Order: sequence, then C-alpha cells, then structure tokens
Amino acid sequence: MAEKEFFKLYQVAKELMARHGFSQQLIQQYQQYVDVELWLMNTDDLNYQLIRVTLNKASVFEYDRQRVETIIKAISKLQNRQLSFLDIHIANEEYDATNEDKPFLNLEEGFADGINVFNIYPEIYTAIKDDADPETELQKFVDAVDQIIKQKRLAKPFFKRNYPYVTYFVIIVCCLVYLLSLFLSSKYDKSAVYIMLGADYMTFTLGLKQFWRTFTSAFVHGGFLHLATNMYSLYILGAYLERRLKRKLYILTLIVSIITASLTQDILSSNTITVGISGGIYGLLVIFIIDLLRLKVVSFSTFIPLILINVLINTIDTTAWIAHLGGLVAGVVMYFFSSRQDKRGLSVLIVVMILSLFIKYATIKTIEPIYAGTDLEVVRMLNDMGFKKYAVSLWQRLNIVYSTYGG
Repeated sequence: MAEKEFFKLYQVAKELMARHGFSQQLIQQYQQYVDVELWLMNTDDLNYQLIRVTLNKASVFEYDRQRVETIIKAISKLQNRQLSFLDIHIANEEYDATNEDKPFLNLEEGFADGINVFNIYPEIYTAIKDDADPETELQKFVDAVDQIIKQKRLAKPFFKRNYPYVTYFVIIVCCLVYLLSLFLSSKYDKSAVYIMLGADYMTFTLGLKQFWRTFTSAFVHGGFLHLATNMYSLYILGAYLERRLKRKLYILTLIVSIITASLTQDILSSNTITVGISGGIYGLLVIFIIDLLRLKVVSFSTFIPLILINVLINTIDTTAWIAHLGGLVAGVVMYFFSSRQDKRGLSVLIVVMILSLFIKYATIKTIEPIYAGTDLEVVRMLNDMGFKKYAVSLWQRLNIVYSTYGG
C-alpha cells in the first residue's frame, strides 16, 4: 500500500466530521493501527454513534473481531450506553466480507457494497478523490477536527462545559495555601505555620477536638516538591475521574478518601504533624486503576511500574504511609459505591472510622510527643495577626490538654 493512499482515510473521515458532527476517538492501546484505521464517534447521531474507517483493510492486516469488540465495549462502557457501530472499508481490490459480523460499507474504486447508507451519509460515496493532493486532504481533516472541538466548546455555557472545575479549584486552593505558608514561614516556625493553616496534629485534632483538621490538612503541603508531585497526580487522575464519576460523586469520593486517610493516621500512629492531599489521591488512584482494568483498556502489567514507585515512596521515613493505606481502603469502598454494586460499603466505612476515632479518643491517656514550643508559636502567630482573645483562649485550652494527656 503506497503511503500516498492514506489520505483516502481522511477524506471520508472529514466528510463525517464536517457534515455529521463526528469526532475522532484516540485509542492509545491500538496506535499500531493508526495508519490504517480511524475511529469516529457522535453519540447524538440517530443512526450510527460509532464508526470505524479502514484503508485497504484486506491487504494490510487480518480481520481481528475480538479486538474490535473490545474497543466497542470499552467505549460503550465509558459512555454508559450501547453504541450502534458501522464499519467502513476503503479498498482498491475486492473485499472479502465473510468474517464481517457488523454493519459494514465497502467503498471500492467505482462502486460500493455492504450496507446501503446513501440516504444517511451520501457524501462518503463521493468523498474519495484519487487525484487529490495528500497534504491538502490531511490539512482539511485537521481543520475539521479543530472545528468540531470549537463547536463542542461553544455549544455549552462556559460553566457547563466539561472541564474538571473541582480539580482545578482544589489545585488553586492548595497552591494559594502553599504561598501563604511560604510567606508566614519567613517569620515563624514552619511546623507552627502548618498547624495554624490546618494541619492534622493530634494535640489539636483530638486534644482540642478540632476534628475539621482531618479535612483541611489536605490543602497544606510541606515544600515545593511535595506540592508539585501531589498537584500533578491530582491533575492527571482528577481530569479523568471528575468526568467519569460526574462532579458530585467525584467530590464525595475525594472528601471521603481525604478524611479516611487522616482518621487512619490519627487512629494508628503516634502524634505527628500530617499535611498533604496524597491520602485523597491514593483513593482516586485505586478507582482509576480498577476502572481501566474493568474496561479492559489496559492490562495490569501497565500499572506495575507505578505501583512499585509508590511502594518505594512509602518506605521513606517522612511519608505518611498509614494515611495512604487509609486512602486506598476508601478508594476501594468508593469504587463499589460508585459502581452500585455495594451501597452499604460507604456507610460501613463511615461508621467504622467514627467508632474507631471515638474509641481512640475515649481510651487515650497520653498524647506524645507534645511540642509545647511549637504550640506556643501558633499562639504567638495568632496574637500577632490580631486574634488576641482567641490566642489567649487557645493557650488556656492547650494547658488543659497538657495537664490531661501529659507534656
């Protein structure tokens, strides 16, 4: 097959995109076929929502029914609906359709056979022009892709477009809190700054009953590398899962994963200052991996390097691996909750974590180590900011904690 014939593929695809609103689907796992087939989708089309266009298929590669079925099922699952499929083949020789079990159209030089779709997509019967310039046809295809993208973006009001707004908002908040921590750290102790900004710290979380810290600690980060790695991971996972789970369920998943990670850290570890959204990210990571494996888009071996890297990261002393473990558990529970296989899992998880925290609080005798100097720095910081009454009250309450739990 001469390379110059590739443009025939783009001629047919361009007509479907420009006249019928189809858009190209990128199937990463099957990129080796990119020169001989294109996948197009338009879920609003009343006839065929999913179309594959192949070039000289009979002479380039053997018909792979299982591979095509896998792609159709994966895309259908992502769309949560059954998609009607049409196979369009472009060839300069006779095509053997004995293995074809789907509706198909065979476009050959001079005639077409297979399913007659002339009344639906009449343009594709005359789209192939052998004397066309390949570079010009490719540019027309690229222009059609750009036009479809622009039309989809403009079709909805800005705030209703399918952007991962929640993920962007969380990233912006984390970055702003980090900038604030940098500013305050130039005047005060870093640990005190983290505590003041909402870090999970048992003296305050349990001793002062500031349980809201199990959530706010996610937005505080202890250094640029910590922030950068977490924000990059959140962007990659959040951009996919916010669209996949839909916004409300995504928010619930992130909140449950964050709080479960913090509670696990509080219940199973000694008193430490814990910051970062990595516990929530681990919850998202579990759902991401399970979802792609269930859709059969990738194999498990694809994730082995990622898993090994995360295992290695969790061996570092400063890593809150217990919180990460809690996030993983929350992710598994939320996956079954979101897939509607187990509605009770979320309730059980919440009850178990609250009960465990209550037992921890009721049976705790000491909170060690207690960093009295750091705590005093938090009080001084609040006093310098103008919250004098609250600073005095906080110091009085901390002294009660010290006398009750040691220090």
